[in-house]
Amino acid sequence: MSKKLLMMLMLIFCIAHLGVVPVSAAKTAPEWKLIEPAYETADTFVAAYSVRDFGALGDGETDVTAIFQQLLDELGTLGGGTLFVPEGKYAIKGSLLIPKGVTLRGEWSKPVRGQPVKGTILMAYAGRGDENAAPLVTMEPSSAIRDLSIWYPEQLPDQITPYPPAIVFGKPNYFGNDFCNAKNITFINAYTGLMFSRENGGSSPVLNGLYGTLLSRGVEIDNIADVGRIEWIDFSPDYWSGSGLPNAPAAGSAYEQWIYENGTGIVMRRNDWSYTGYITIDGYNRGFHLGPSIASPGSIPNGHNYELTFTGNKTAIYAETVSGDGVMFTRVHIQDGETGIAVGPGTSGVFQLNGSDINASLHAIAVDPTSQTKLIVQQSTVAGGDVAVAGGTLMASDSDFNNAAPQIRITDSARAILTGNRFSGTPDIEDTSKFISTIDHSPVNMAKLPVFPDAVPETHKPARMALYVATEAPFRAKNDGKTDNTAAIQAVLDKAAAEGGGVVFLPPGKYKVLGHLTVPTGVELKGSVDNSTVPTGPGSVLEAYADRDNPKGEPFLKLSERSGVRGITINYPEQLASQLPNIASYPYTVQAAGKDVYIINVGLRAVYNGVDLFTHKADNHYLDFVTGHVFRNGVKVGGGSEGGKIYNMHFNQIVYAAGSESKFGEWPNAPSMDNNKPVYEYGYNQLDFMILGDVKDEILYNNFHYGSRSGLLLAEENGRGPTGISVGLGVDGAQKGLVFEGAGEAGFDLINSQIVSIDGGEETRYVEIGERFASEIRFYSADFWGAPMYGVTVDNGNLKLQAVHFRNPGDWGFAKLMNDGKLYLDNSVIGSTKALLNAKGEPKLFAQSSIINSIGTYVKEMGLWRNNQTHNAFAKAAESTSKPTPAAEEKAVETAAPTEAPAHSDANTVVRNWIYAGIGLVVVLAAVSFVLIRRYRGSDKRDHNHGGPKSKEMK
Repeated sequence: MSKKLLMMLMLIFCIAHLGVVPVSAAKTAPEWKLIEPAYETADTFVAAYSVRDFGALGDGETDVTAIFQQLLDELGTLGGGTLFVPEGKYAIKGSLLIPKGVTLRGEWSKPVRGQPVKGTILMAYAGRGDENAAPLVTMEPSSAIRDLSIWYPEQLPDQITPYPPAIVFGKPNYFGNDFCNAKNITFINAYTGLMFSRENGGSSPVLNGLYGTLLSRGVEIDNIADVGRIEWIDFSPDYWSGSGLPNAPAAGSAYEQWIYENGTGIVMRRNDWSYTGYITIDGYNRGFHLGPSIASPGSIPNGHNYELTFTGNKTAIYAETVSGDGVMFTRVHIQDGETGIAVGPGTSGVFQLNGSDINASLHAIAVDPTSQTKLIVQQSTVAGGDVAVAGGTLMASDSDFNNAAPQIRITDSARAILTGNRFSGTPDIEDTSKFISTIDHSPVNMAKLPVFPDAVPETHKPARMALYVATEAPFRAKNDGKTDNTAAIQAVLDKAAAEGGGVVFLPPGKYKVLGHLTVPTGVELKGSVDNSTVPTGPGSVLEAYADRDNPKGEPFLKLSERSGVRGITINYPEQLASQLPNIASYPYTVQAAGKDVYIINVGLRAVYNGVDLFTHKADNHYLDFVTGHVFRNGVKVGGGSEGGKIYNMHFNQIVYAAGSESKFGEWPNAPSMDNNKPVYEYGYNQLDFMILGDVKDEILYNNFHYGSRSGLLLAEENGRGPTGISVGLGVDGAQKGLVFEGAGEAGFDLINSQIVSIDGGEETRYVEIGERFASEIRFYSADFWGAPMYGVTVDNGNLKLQAVHFRNPGDWGFAKLMNDGKLYLDNSVIGSTKALLNAKGEPKLFAQSSIINSIGTYVKEMGLWRNNQTHNAFAKAAESTSKPTPAAEEKAVETAAPTEAPAHSDANTVVRNWIYAGIGLVVVLAAVSFVLIRRYRGSDKRDHNHGGPKSKEMK
């Protein structure tokens, strides 16, 4: 009798008689298998164990908690890997902990509303009646749960009972809560679906493909300090009723009303720039809630949100808080609810709504009288519900108001800039506010929000479903970190190619490679932790040594046409922080040698140059979650490549700088925590994170970097510049956020960008456009903050900004416009600064419909200065009841009392008289300041040693 069969019989005996599994039962060598699940997947996956082999039969009755946990723990000890759960119903009457680098994966069919659930189902029982009990699943860093459904059999639709969350990212009292993954999960009837731990702060949760009926909360994000990704979510009451499972409610029964009165789809608290996209929430009390942090009092959410659909919710988006840095919502679709967007009391900051449509029964937009929020509405449509703004500033431009009259109401302490809007009937704007508004229905000339293709995770697989395990005979690669594996790994890659393709798999461990590797056509090189994470220790690590101080040498890993690599970490052990700033140079780590290559879930650390997509024409390249740390160049694209996609790049200096910490892997070549400042300084002065040269139609999606000389560089190559489009670009801690030296004739579009420049040094900018630039850069919704010396410099070409917000336009000034450089600013908010423009920059600025102070400029010399307001709101004259025009506003500004917008003026006559009495003094002081600033700008000289912050913020 075989050892495995004997073990299975022992397990069955224990389960039948004791209901538990012996501790030693799962202590056996993994049997790596290429799984071909019953339902289509976007990837290949290799499992170490199947729960079926250890007695978990999926019969829907036997408690298999202990079997699952034992196998998960074994994988944690092994250094990462996947536990496979075949289709079936598995009773989990306790709780599960997924260790670092481990994946729990089942078989999953994307659910269809109203139709039975298929695939692997975990049946949850523990914690009934206690929201604070242990969750069904708790996760450690770099772990994953995916491709399965979660069902609470004892949850009754006519007596909804609280349960703890189904999934919590973050183990209590554990150092680290970073890059937990939840993908392709159906929550059939969970009370709360997924929460980021309020006890264990961390970073970068990854949620993709969450579906189901969530009764109280779908997802809550709080307590994170680096970018998360929350995408492809669909919550509706219909999933439970159509599930085909016992106790499922009838469609349209009372449980739907309970959700409508009590449920929230997504709660965003402290989310640190998080990216939210492709969200559908139907039938909830609140679809999307922006709220204050519970774990970190005083913190509130910001970030970007793209392609959100809300149907039949009481309130689609409730903004209890609005970030002073800005929060962006682009392509939002709201139908059949009571309220579309509600901005709550006491809020401030900037809320940007772009390319959206709202059809509500009561309020399309409602802003509380005590709010000071600046609400930008750009190229959007209101089909139903009133627009009732009682506080703050409504900035609506180039939009359609097809709702009933009065289409817009500006009341109480609000003001408005309404320009270029269209109305289905006669425009009817009710303006009873205390403050002057700008209303001009003349058309505005703005480029339309460009189309962006849906960023769906793509399917990429090798030419043949066959598995080659590199550590097995005859190859026998050694994952001991000592033996050179160049020949062994290349041999297995070549054998896979010779036999028609397949998966070459590296079990967890460190593989020393003194030479170079080539992945042949039709072959995939795969590691054991195929999750979306930065390097944190577990998994399959290739340790590169070749070509030290030879940057023109061969790339370490070359990808042939139609080949790929995924689930691998690449580390350079000889790169030591003690060598900085004279770190050794190396060639590019990964190079695409042809078209149709893919690089997915690959971590880089201590890498000199990252990914080469320019030496060879690399059409249709696909990068998704390439992460970690590089010294000089992250990814460079060129060579005439067309149709490439770069998604979810995530690089941060901390990955190497804090690599000595356990949560980042305790790497031997990492600096000590008290001596890691040179890592940040080197990146800030030397790293160009992403470079695009001669490329056509490049698509960038949700890419992020912290700590670089430039975050995105567009350059000329062979006389040609790049064309393409970006959504969700995040650049933090940069010297120059974005540098544009070249672009193709069609220009480059950026949607929902977040750009931070720090340090205040002479070269710091959010955006810099060079003197040879001859095209156009267009931003549609963007937030800029930090501490650059100047916000933007434009030496040539056109920079067009729509619905953007500069919290700090620049420590010394906002824009330097030189030579033939022009800046177009539409429907935007520019914070206060010392000087708006450089000397003689006025003819090159075209500003309209914005909140902007014209300090130190000659407005009459502007290329365009139309329908702008200052940050101060101006009270109407007491006798005025007419609707102001731009000309009337300018006249009123000369005589009215300024107040910070949205002002809460005291109507008391005595107070007003005191205010007016001071206007003369204010005018005199303003005139003196104007003269001094003009002299200051005329000299255009700055004492850089005495202004602006000088120390970089370490993230």
